Amino acid sequence: MAVPVLVLVVVLVAVVVLVRGASSAPPGATAECTVPAVTGPPVTVVVEGPQSTGAGAAGTAEVNASPTAATSVVGAPDVELSAVALQNAATINAVGIAEGVPDRGRVIAVATAWQESRLRNLSGGDRDSIGLFQQRPSQGWGTAAQVADPVHASRSFYSALAEVSGWQRMSLTAAAQAVQYSAYPDAYAQWEPDATTLVRALSGAAPMALRCRTGAQPPTATTPVRTPVDGTAPATPELRTLIAAAAAELGGVQVVSVGTDRTSAVLGTAGRADAGVRARRLAAWLVAHATGAGVTRVTAGSQQWSPDGWSVSTAVAAPGRVAVAVG
Repeated sequence: MAVPVLVLVVVLVAVVVLVRGASSAPPGATAECTVPAVTGPPVTVVVEGPQSTGAGAAGTAEVNASPTAATSVVGAPDVELSAVALQNAATINAVGIAEGVPDRGRVIAVATAWQESRLRNLSGGDRDSIGLFQQRPSQGWGTAAQVADPVHASRSFYSALAEVSGWQRMSLTAAAQAVQYSAYPDAYAQWEPDATTLVRALSGAAPMALRCRTGAQPPTATTPVRTPVDGTAPATPELRTLIAAAAAELGGVQVVSVGTDRTSAVLGTAGRADAGVRARRLAAWLVAHATGAGVTRVTAGSQQWSPDGWSVSTAVAAPGRVAVAVG
């Protein structure tokens, strides 16, 4: 049996290498945005090999890699993706931060949505599947309207993941499969390196470098109405909507002031993380949503973003605060 197992492992490793050797943009996606790699530990990608599917197939039995698992250690790469995909990844990551989910859980969530929907909020899918994670209302994920809400969908995924005993020690494949019950469980692993880059870049990394090209296509999915944040009454509807979305997804967002032009504001951040990290998380979220929300300027610390890219700002934002403008 040694030879067949060896051949299987070689084939599985080759599959991972070939997949990651291609462009990191999902098939058919437009590479409108770039998220440069962030310094960090290498990524261990585990392809579990043959396994059954259905409830608990991976999640209950494969806390450690299976005997036929193929393991590949790679660096987290530069990532190219559409503006829609970047915005949705930012939402998934932000909800995880707000829920106190560690980095590993957020990587699992982003990779899972990448495989299920290519990080698009789909209106349909297999049978009654909907949304980023292709969750099914008939299987208890919520109403169709709830599942189509990226915030609800993300929270539901994290809630289900938290119920998987030992998920922190599982391979990404096993953890995702324990939640999703996919017919193709090993497909999740191919997105782990890219998801790692996105989570690092969107979670307070310095310096910030994610960017999208001018003319990127905005999302077309309907966005649920969020609760307005106190202090936004003087702002334009566009700015109020943006701030409400940031608060609903990332949490801890406060309004320090609204500019006399009504299109700009200084935002504060609350939470247990370092003030600089909190500000960079919010700034990265704003940049990731810039295409859809009409954001024209973001300043955090000494870094300032505009549609032309990042630069050093002469007006340094106070610790934990972010200046934003729309137009």
